[in-house]
Amino acid sequence: MGTRNLTKVVMNGDVVVAQYGQWDGYPQGQGITAFNFLKEKENRWALEMGLQRVYYPTQDELEEMIKPFEDGSSPGMMTFESGKAFSEKYPSLTRDTCAEILSVIAESKEAVPISLDLEFENDALFCEAIYEVDLDQGLFVSYWDRDSSTGEWGSKVVLSFDSLALMDNDQYLKMFQNESELV
Repeated sequence: MGTRNLTKVVMNGDVVVAQYGQWDGYPQGQGITAFNFLKEKENRWALEMGLQRVYYPTQDELEEMIKPFEDGSSPGMMTFESGKAFSEKYPSLTRDTCAEILSVIAESKEAVPISLDLEFENDALFCEAIYEVDLDQGLFVSYWDRDSSTGEWGSKVVLSFDSLALMDNDQYLKMFQNESELV
């Protein structure tokens, strides 16, 4: 389902990943994806190492990456097939990757282009969830159930990395205040 979300990584006091995701932003979707990735200490270590390979392409560089996949109708436009091929080549630049960006970065062997969507988390209407990995403080913070009129979050779940390994998916999901409203 199109539940828009943001996967965010903080390291050395900076937001180094702010990945917009189009799908399954509710806790049972992208929340569980991030939760299960972070439960493994090796994954967190691999993420930190992978972040050394992340770079932020300029607009000109992005246009050059997209150009081979364009359908010729207008700049940036792709067919379904060419869009799929682009996503396979550059999973770090697609809205479909969502919280899997953590694995993409952790498993990378070469440079990983990403775009930082730093403003999306401030969009009270469209940003329906945030899954934040704070490598500085060793925390996984999940925000869910935002009131679009006030911008306030209905649920904020803060977990230390150490506590993740002691929990299962059901325990994570039960931590949200409005469990009955989870999709």
